[in-house]
Amino acid sequence: MKKIFLIGLAATAMLASCSNDETVEMAQNTKAIGFSSFIDKSTRATDTDLTNLATIEVYGWRGDAQIFDKQEVTVEASGAGTYSPIRYWEPNYTYAFEAIAPKSGEKGITFAAAKNGGTITFASNSETDLLYSKADDKTTDQEITTDPGKVGFTFKHLLSRVKFTFKNTFPANAAAKISVKDVKITNAYQNGTITPAEENAVWNATNKTLSVVFASDNVKDLVAGTGSGETEHMYLIPVASPQYTVTFTVVLDQNEATTEYPHTSTITTGMEKSKSYNFIAELNEKNITEDELFPIKFTAEVDPWGAFTNNDITVE
Repeated sequence: MKKIFLIGLAATAMLASCSNDETVEMAQNTKAIGFSSFIDKSTRATDTDLTNLATIEVYGWRGDAQIFDKQEVTVEASGAGTYSPIRYWEPNYTYAFEAIAPKSGEKGITFAAAKNGGTITFASNSETDLLYSKADDKTTDQEITTDPGKVGFTFKHLLSRVKFTFKNTFPANAAAKISVKDVKITNAYQNGTITPAEENAVWNATNKTLSVVFASDNVKDLVAGTGSGETEHMYLIPVASPQYTVTFTVVLDQNEATTEYPHTSTITTGMEKSKSYNFIAELNEKNITEDELFPIKFTAEVDPWGAFTNNDITVE
């Protein structure tokens, strides 16, 4: 099959961000350790934000002593949350904190925490939005006379969001509706490790066996000239030089006479964590099949009139 040209659009950041920090409130004690959470640049309902985060898993150190280990902090839709048992600030220590969501042991995530930043081992299912945050260290005074303040977590998305857009660029006067189905990346990375607190952290991705299916319910009956539809997005382990194989089937409908055309293409766009990529394919008579489709044309001829002959008539 003729390959469809895919255009990758990498957003410099995710499409929108939560407007305000939302606080995880703790007991009203000025020396209780509390947390505030912010999720950086989250958008659609399937992405994680504070309204659907539910819980985060916190790790923390007082000096070299670990005082939080897989501590679940429950986050309500309003942003308020609780944890138990409560820990308290002590004077003359440096504290370090990090957190992940979902928690270690769920959805393919294994986390080896560390005071300077832990390492995540991940088995992707292409549906999990994986987040991590390392808070700024806090050093307490020799005497704590005021509340040291909450530990602020700003969560970053560690994966790439990917979707496809298909456009019907047949001539506007063509009776050529297009639908696309079975959109799939057949060789995405299944496994990866990353230490996200490191400067310029990147994934070490392995095992290109993951099949990622993109729901395409919105890519139906696209009209010629202006029709456009996009798949749902999925999450991929980002790598700098992928060689992803994309397969999909185009259904051409000409006045309810339909034909299916399978296609294969390749994605080589380098991806980065927390960024969104929209791959756009224009479908028309030049690439929908192996050979160019030529329009059905009509010509008309009329046999010539015979020459006029002069004929007399009698007027009465």
